[in-house]
Amino acid sequence: MARNKIIVFLADGFEIIEAMTPIDLLRRARMQVTTCSWNQELQVTSANGVSVLADQTIDGLSAQQLTETDLIVIPGGQPGADNLKANQKVIAALQQVVAQGGLVSAICAGPIVLNEAGLIAGKRFTCFPGFEDDIDGQYRNVLVARDGNVITAKGPGAAMNFALALIEALSDKRVSDLIAETTFAAESLKNY
Repeated sequence: MARNKIIVFLADGFEIIEAMTPIDLLRRARMQVTTCSWNQELQVTSANGVSVLADQTIDGLSAQQLTETDLIVIPGGQPGADNLKANQKVIAALQQVVAQGGLVSAICAGPIVLNEAGLIAGKRFTCFPGFEDDIDGQYRNVLVARDGNVITAKGPGAAMNFALALIEALSDKRVSDLIAETTFAAESLKNY
């Protein structure tokens, strides 16, 4: 089965660049991306006041959807990451996807959510500077870090690199390179 079903959790206070860049690039790679609101409202407002409509709410997330999920994406931003960290349904979804062999990912402050789920302990990770002390892993000062089934990224400036790393993890480097070349100035992104 092709690895191509993704859930992106959105909570009020999320960082728009860190959510929308992966959503856009993953969809360009023809992957099935579902945005999921953290509460009962489809409308979610970013840290900078941009409102978006999620595809569904967390209460509408079915057991079958989770069973078929290959990747969960956690954007950063505050208080977005804290809102996701405090949501037990988000934590349970992350734990289930890892238990069934899927991938989890987070950018900026988002790794605190993976930490809350107990999924990053002992693993190499990166995050927005200042959050590394709150995470039980091995911090690396890089744009994107992958350790097994966990992919993390530093912050908004790494959003494209993060998205391309997710595409590569779910598909291969050829597809990731094609998306980079057809979407952006590929020369600036080749060394992600």
